[in-house]
Parts: sequence; structure tokens; C-alpha cells
Amino acid sequence: MEPKIKWVALGYSVPINPSRNRVYVWRKLKEFGAEYFKQGVAVLPQNKKNTVRLSRLAQRITEMGGEAQLVELRFLNPADEAELISRFRRQSETEYGALLHDCASLLGQIRVHAGQKLSEYEADQMKKVVRRYAQARSRDHFHSSVAGEIEESLFGAIDLFRSSASDLASQLCHTLEKLGS
Repeated sequence: MEPKIKWVALGYSVPINPSRNRVYVWRKLKEFGAEYFKQGVAVLPQNKKNTVRLSRLAQRITEMGGEAQLVELRFLNPADEAELISRFRRQSETEYGALLHDCASLLGQIRVHAGQKLSEYEADQMKKVVRRYAQARSRDHFHSSVAGEIEESLFGAIDLFRSSASDLASQLCHTLEKLGS
């Protein structure tokens, strides 16, 4: 059985119009990795970062003309809490699964061009994957083991870049030496 966790919950309602306000709140909660306890009640494990995030969002919702309450939540039934934790873990594993797929695909492309300069597209894709990983990691409230697999893939890519850069540096030195002769 999982240990009991302190939770912070944001109960809110946002006026129907303009719809961009509801979309803003939804996107922020998604960015934080929140799960819904019930409709209009988003939950995160309680820590300073999550409490501050939800507190700021509650303030923003109020500024939009909505209502928001921030409360501490404690489960009385361990099975209910375990189900919520499971939902958080599934959320992370789904996101990490997509990242693993994209990392493998990108590594395959980079290996095909090993020893050559990365294309601008490949460099941009690598930067996007790293940013997505950082975002996924910030939403991984229960520290999925899959994160380690992604880090290994990313470090593998970095090693490929290092060897490519080293090979390129050697080639350039050799070319310059030939010019000097």
C-alpha cells in the first residue's frame, strides 16, 4: 500500500465566455500535470512548487471573474488514493512512451548521418525532445523509472554528437595540415 500523501486541490469555475479563459486554465493544469478529482477540482501532490502554482492559478481565475478555492485534501480510503496515484503514473508513462519513441527515431536518423554535421532539422528536433523531456519530468510527480531510459537515450545522442564533432574536428585539422604543406 502506498503511503498517505498530502494533496492540494483547486476547486474552480470559470465563466463560459470568453472561452479562452477556460482553455487557459485547462492548459495550465495540463502543464502542471494535474489530475481531476472531480469536475472542476484539479489535484496535485502537495509541495511548495505545486501549492504556489495552484495558488497563482486560483488568483488568475478570480481575476477572470471566476471562483477558485485552494484546499488540502486527504483521502480516507487508501484505495481511492492509490487509484489517483495510478492515474498520475499512467499520465507520465504515456508521455514518456511517446518521448522514447521519438528519441529512438531521432537516434536512428542521427546514426545514419554519423560523422556528418547534424542538419538544422535534426538539431531542432533534438532540442524539442530535450525540452519535452524537461516538461515531462516536471509533471512526473511520482518519479517514473521510464525517465531513466529517456535520459540514457539522450546521453547516447550526446555521445554521438561528441564523436561526430571529434571526427569533424580531426577532418578539419587534417585538411588544414594538407593546406600548410
